[in-house]
Parts: sequence; structure tokens; C-alpha cells
Amino acid sequence: MVGAPGAYDYGPERCSWLTHHITNWIGDAGFLRQAKSQIRRHNPEGDIIFIDGEVTKKYEENGKYLVEISQRARTYNDETSATGVAIAELPSKKA
Repeated sequence: MVGAPGAYDYGPERCSWLTHHITNWIGDAGFLRQAKSQIRRHNPEGDIIFIDGEVTKKYEENGKYLVEISQRARTYNDETSATGVAIAELPSKKA
């Protein structure tokens, strides 16, 4: 017994959703350099998860354009399900 109200997803599944969210945004020409995530609660079967992201930092390193993105996966009740921070390399100053 883990304290969940019923069947729930496996936490690393949400980690995958967060990285998928970033790779969709950066496109084929971008490169995901780093991704970190934290699971904050159970995600019971039937819960809807919305993932939002925000560019929190833009910088150039060795001629490469990099962005840091903060992410939040939330339920329909606005409860935080997971959080993430990623660093992506972009082919140009897209962000």
C-alpha cells in the first residue's frame, strides 16, 4: 500500500513526458543537453496532466545558443504533479 487512491502511473513516465514536451518545442534542429525532473504526487488513473514550460534563461556558450526551461506538470485541480528544468541548444536565437 502506497497511499494512492487507486491505480496510478509509474513516476518515470512523467519524466518522459517532460522531456518529450521539450523536444517537441526545440524541433529536429535543437538538442536537449540536460533534463532534470521531480515527481511531486501520485497520478491516479483518470487524472489529466497539463505540462507548461517557460524559458527562464537565454545565453550563448562557445557560439551555441542555449536556453533554460522550467516546466510544471499539473492536474486539472492545479496540483503540481511533477516539475522539471531543462537546458536546450537551439540552432539560432529562436527563443
